[in-house]
Amino acid sequence: MTAKEQLLQEVSDWSEHDAEVVLRAVQREHAGGVGDDWGELSKVHGVAFGETMKRLAEEERAAGHEPW
Repeated sequence: MTAKEQLLQEVSDWSEHDAEVVLRAVQREHAGGVGDDWGELSKVHGVAFGETMKRLAEEERAAGHEPW
């Protein structure tokens, strides 16, 4: 039995919520996204950290210090 055939057998017992979860997972997979939302949070953290470090360096320069 193929995975697609097995899926069609299983899906009849799923709730609407279960179907939505699986659909989002497959859509993320096809879009090249990560398996969960933590990956996106990681990207946000990386950008925020970079912006914060840039701002701190600018503040240190404005105060006459060399940023480290």
